[in-house]
Amino acid sequence: MNACERFINDYKQSRKQLPGQALPWLAAMRESAMASFSAQGLPDAKNESWKYTSLTQIEQTDYRLAQRLPKETIERLAEPIKRRFNNAPCLVFLNGYYEASLSTCGALPKGIILSSISEALQEHPQLVASELGKVANLQAHPFSALNTALLCDGVFLWAAENSSMEQPIHCLFISRAGEQPVLSSPRLLLVLKENAQLTLLEHYIDIGRLKAGIAKNTHSQANYNLLNTVTEISLSSAANLNHYKLQYEADNSAHIAAMYVQQQGASRFTSHSYSLGAALARHDIQVKLSERQSECCLNGLYLVNGSQHVDYHTQITHLAPACQSQQLYKGVIQDRAHAVFNGEVIIDPVAQQSAARQLNKNLLLGEQGEVDTKPELQIYADDVICSHGATVGQLDRQALFYLQSRGFSEQDAQAWLVYAFISELLERIDSRALRKLIEQPLIANLQQLVGGESDLQQLLPSENGDLPCP
Repeated sequence: MNACERFINDYKQSRKQLPGQALPWLAAMRESAMASFSAQGLPDAKNESWKYTSLTQIEQTDYRLAQRLPKETIERLAEPIKRRFNNAPCLVFLNGYYEASLSTCGALPKGIILSSISEALQEHPQLVASELGKVANLQAHPFSALNTALLCDGVFLWAAENSSMEQPIHCLFISRAGEQPVLSSPRLLLVLKENAQLTLLEHYIDIGRLKAGIAKNTHSQANYNLLNTVTEISLSSAANLNHYKLQYEADNSAHIAAMYVQQQGASRFTSHSYSLGAALARHDIQVKLSERQSECCLNGLYLVNGSQHVDYHTQITHLAPACQSQQLYKGVIQDRAHAVFNGEVIIDPVAQQSAARQLNKNLLLGEQGEVDTKPELQIYADDVICSHGATVGQLDRQALFYLQSRGFSEQDAQAWLVYAFISELLERIDSRALRKLIEQPLIANLQQLVGGESDLQQLLPSENGDLPCP
């Protein structure tokens, strides 16, 4: 039995226990999604978008669907979660299941609904039915189809017209390794109506790093857990969403993620994606600018070492006039790590006066690291301003020599130069609280990546919120 057949068999055995069984539309959606997954199967090298990303480890692993953790384990997580993430509101998920006892939603502004999907299916089934599956592309993405079929829990966010929230919403997904490799399939459904404004963080971390510290290496040969997540985002006219994603899972896990965004007139979507952990990390991002004057900005940063593999595939489609899009992705690759970037911008014939910029920069810290980068432009209109580019290089030897001549060790000089390379993306973080939360694991990871004796944690914002000037 191959991996695809095992996933199908798991679905057949578990579908009666999945939430929403009393909803005929959801049962039909699950069946249709599984039929799509069965027809597509797992992608291989013959699939152009998966040409450089092998799924051999996933295919060879016998997964079981994730189950709720024991009560004792959940109780032991309360203290480290409170110590490290005391901001509110915070929704906490363990192996894909919502844990209300660890979450702190508090009082929400008028017009905003925030809950787990399992709760929303009971309390707001019509709202969920009106949006779930409307943006995701299941016919071309088998993992998204698999996520839909096995949908069990996740985040449901509904922001009514003119609603807003100053505090970022923190969605914390904690993975736990066990004796048996498990598959979890969280889903995020984010709907912002006209003129709504929000900030949200998707945060993925394994239980080892949560309890023992952000710099802990949690590599183990015991298992190879798979997290297959899908995020659907619908932005109505003039809506504004700042979306952050921090992926720092165990070094022996796989993280497959897809994000689909549909934008209407004059809406704005800003994405900040940081990929640090997992042996295999795949991020698919598809954005459709469907109406005039919508804007999209995608920022990404990946730090990989050892034998890690990270793959970013982005696609922005301009479907209306006077829309703008920007992409800036940077990567730091050490040891035998492998990075893939494929950024695609499509300008429809009706999308006159479009502006699109795309840039991917990569820094190789060794001779064995590898990068495959391919920015693409497909332009079918004649009144546009578009550009794209990619660079792959190493640290400037003259800059290294200069720093060493001023008393820095070679490793410290490398660390400061790498930080200077990535700092452009960190400066784009609007929220001071989020910048501190994101920089802590990022700098710890960078310290491990490069080494050196200098304490790069001094680059974090001070207690009064002042940002550093490296």
